[in-house]
Amino acid sequence: MSFRRVSALSIAALTLASPLGAPFAAPAGVARFDIPAQDARAALMTLCLKSGCAFALSTEPGRSYRANAVSGVLSWREALKRMLEGTGLRYEITDHASVRVWAETSAPRRAASVPEEVVDLEAVTVTAAFVAGIQDSLIQKRRADAIVDAVSAGRIGELPAANLAEALQRVPGVAIEREVGEGQFVSVRGLGPLFQSVTLNGAPVAFNENIRNSSQSGRQFRFRALSADLLAGAVVAKSATADLVDGGIGSNIDIRTVRGLEGASYLSIRANAHAEARSGTISPDFAVAGRWRRADDRLGVVGGVATERREVQYDRFQIQRYRDVTVDGQMLAVPDDVRTTVEQEQRARATAFIGVEWRVAPEVSLSLDALASRFNNAIREDRIVYAVGDYAASALAAGGARIEGGVLTGGRITAGQIGNNLEISDQTHDNVSVSLAMKADAGAWSLEPRVSASSARSNLDTPLQRIGGVSPLGVSYAFDLGTDLIATREAPLLSTAFDIADPGKLTFSRYGVRATQVEDHDVTGLIAAARPVDWSLGPLRVERLRLGGQASDRGRDYQRRDREAALRPGATVDAGFFDVRTPTGAFDRLIGARPPAWTSADFAAFRSAFVLPGEANGVIVDADDLVANGSDLQGSYKVAERILAGYGRLDFSTTVLDRPATGNVGVRAARTRTEVMGSLLGVSGDGRLDVRPVRYAGAHAVVLPSVNLAVALDEHWRLRLAASRSITRPSLADLRSATVPASSLVSTLYNRGHAEIDSPSAGTLFAGVGGNPTLKPYMSTNYDLSLEREFEGFGGASLAVFHKTIDDYIVVAARPERLAFATRAGPPVTATVMMSRPRNAGEAKVTGIEAALSRKLLGGLGIWTSATLVDAGSRTDASPRGRLNGVSRLSYSISPFIERGRLHAHLSWTWRSSFGSEADMQGGGVSSFVVASAGYLDAAGSYDLTSKISLFVEASNLTDTIEAAYEGQHDRPLQIGRSGRSFGLGIRMRL
Repeated sequence: MSFRRVSALSIAALTLASPLGAPFAAPAGVARFDIPAQDARAALMTLCLKSGCAFALSTEPGRSYRANAVSGVLSWREALKRMLEGTGLRYEITDHASVRVWAETSAPRRAASVPEEVVDLEAVTVTAAFVAGIQDSLIQKRRADAIVDAVSAGRIGELPAANLAEALQRVPGVAIEREVGEGQFVSVRGLGPLFQSVTLNGAPVAFNENIRNSSQSGRQFRFRALSADLLAGAVVAKSATADLVDGGIGSNIDIRTVRGLEGASYLSIRANAHAEARSGTISPDFAVAGRWRRADDRLGVVGGVATERREVQYDRFQIQRYRDVTVDGQMLAVPDDVRTTVEQEQRARATAFIGVEWRVAPEVSLSLDALASRFNNAIREDRIVYAVGDYAASALAAGGARIEGGVLTGGRITAGQIGNNLEISDQTHDNVSVSLAMKADAGAWSLEPRVSASSARSNLDTPLQRIGGVSPLGVSYAFDLGTDLIATREAPLLSTAFDIADPGKLTFSRYGVRATQVEDHDVTGLIAAARPVDWSLGPLRVERLRLGGQASDRGRDYQRRDREAALRPGATVDAGFFDVRTPTGAFDRLIGARPPAWTSADFAAFRSAFVLPGEANGVIVDADDLVANGSDLQGSYKVAERILAGYGRLDFSTTVLDRPATGNVGVRAARTRTEVMGSLLGVSGDGRLDVRPVRYAGAHAVVLPSVNLAVALDEHWRLRLAASRSITRPSLADLRSATVPASSLVSTLYNRGHAEIDSPSAGTLFAGVGGNPTLKPYMSTNYDLSLEREFEGFGGASLAVFHKTIDDYIVVAARPERLAFATRAGPPVTATVMMSRPRNAGEAKVTGIEAALSRKLLGGLGIWTSATLVDAGSRTDASPRGRLNGVSRLSYSISPFIERGRLHAHLSWTWRSSFGSEADMQGGGVSSFVVASAGYLDAAGSYDLTSKISLFVEASNLTDTIEAAYEGQHDRPLQIGRSGRSFGLGIRMRL
């Protein structure tokens, strides 16, 4: 849909915001009030409990004020005005749902000499932490100026959540993607991680890049880098407002930290032990946080540190990829190989936070926030590879093959070869974010400038080490994937006569080293200005004008170095180099009849015996330590992005069918300049390898209108409607100028040269991936409708429908390209490679419905549940219907709980149907990587020993879920994996 049509809709919404009706959404803040004349403090508390506002009241010691009676269906602002008129109290509305109240005869606004008492609505309404978290999220939803959902610190702290992603998965419309058993990416309302804009306290942050297997995350924020302990919560905005930082067609996820002046002084301590069932390890977790607030309430400091350790084991049975092979005259899709992998990870996560709030003067306050985290992940992957594709045509035993739908799913190779591989790496992900903000009054204007700077650095402290050994040729082995591996999630058979536990039967094959380093940065300046106005247009009353802007400088520097290690002079590899025993009991429940544990490479022995010839006296290097060659430069890139944006927004109130309503209308304009730098290999006229710099500069400008409207149908029911135009910029990885052929192809051509081109080996994959600097951004037209119901005392229900039409949708297409390759001996060669690159090629549509319910039942029991149903697809010239990555058709969560006296307990079942993923764990060559449906059962409970000390237990993945993935359809299974259950026991103290 064009901007003109959206603009017309925006104007129509304002025109129709009259007794005849209106089609769009915003915060209601409207209720039926019946508050008698009484003490002002009690009256204000009643007002805010009813409408979801927050207040701070400053009066002279020993002086009381009497508020007026208020009755009728009113906005909370109008109710406040009537309540305080003529009482000697003045007030200032500081944001859309907060107010400061002071005595006229006392200090002026924000008086430094008079302590303010901040009313904690959470403490007033409920006492149990889990219930308090739910209620707090409902208050935030009610107060919001758009369609939002939230997760609060109470809920994060009470649910077994390793990180913020796992806490967010209970929010309506939110689903997560797990990696090795832990939540990693967030999808909202049917759109994958790329389409979510993540901010920290309202400011953009650098995107932390994962360098596992050199995958590219682009703009997908990896939530597992942050511990949940030091966060106040997160707000998921599902409809846009003009002042919201753009970039998220799916949502804007604002991570909130604890503030220095938002509560009393406290000290909290958590200590617990965490046990992993698969690895059999127990590790300590610890967190301490506190707030100090000066007696005059002008200065508050909050801070804390949290550490977590995990040692996990993930068993994975994989099919590498499929290729077409003629077997006995029949063309079959044959697994390239089948493989068993035992992955052991040692994870250490540390997070530190400090925040300072200082009320410098009655009209000026400053806040400084700094958040730093380090996520270290030491990974060891032991793998046995049974080659199938190379031998299916010549060595597949007659009569024993299982064929399902044209796919070879079982058989015996009579004369093949087995590989014994080890992958080692030690990843370190450092994230730092610092923000300085000011709030000041200048006459009628309220000003809020903010400057933020953040960086995300990912490095392989131990570069990826790939060590291989092989069996002799001619060994036999058999496999059986069953009739439907994805449905059963257990392969009946994997067997071999070869003794995989005898290191003396292995021959060393290769030692590859990949050093990778990624640095992302974001520096942003924000300015927001607002003032009250009183403009009328028929039934429409404009109450507030907001103006603001953004300037951001962000970028990425991705550097990759690939090397082959060589033995030190005089060193040899013998059987002692393969004497590490893999864990026993691996692949239980994954493979029925299977070989025993095997012996694998001893990394310490290989590390001491090998070097990088001519570059390093060892194999532990950073990317910066190595001089980039042509292939390195071709696989590396830099992206710079500069954004300038400005907005205007009007907040209004009106009536719709004689019902009070509030809303906002605004326009955001943004201009983005992009610069991409890289290299491309070619062959010069004299036959030498030529490295050509590649540089691209582009720019685009967008205008993003938005309208929100909320109608108070009565004191319990609200109707919200919204329409907007939004943007998601292309992934930084998609914008890269890099050209990355398959690493196996680079290695093969380096060793065999033109002979490999003239007579390719059976398993050689002439394929690669790369970026496209000329990509245009995704643009979406969005419509939202939400009906919300609040229950007396506690809980609520909501039902929402939404639709998005996304233009310039980006798809990946493979096309032949001529690429140059270096060879070991001789001139460079050129080969035709099918390169997969992104391009703007179509349109996507997402339509869905989401529902949520939270309700207390009898005897302290309650329920908190949500579900989302989505219909989504893309349309291009080549495909009338395509799958959108990250989209599950159905996802839901059910969380029953009990709060009875000192006992608090709850279960949480989360489930999502299959979805396409960009995480190709097969190493490339897979056309459509689909993660199969899966559900997880978590539980937590606590008992209050005193009002300040409680014991807690928690359990994750009680169902011991087996995860699965396939290529397009179930008949092409790719993997099944198991991470196992985990348990925790600890103590919490709040002093």
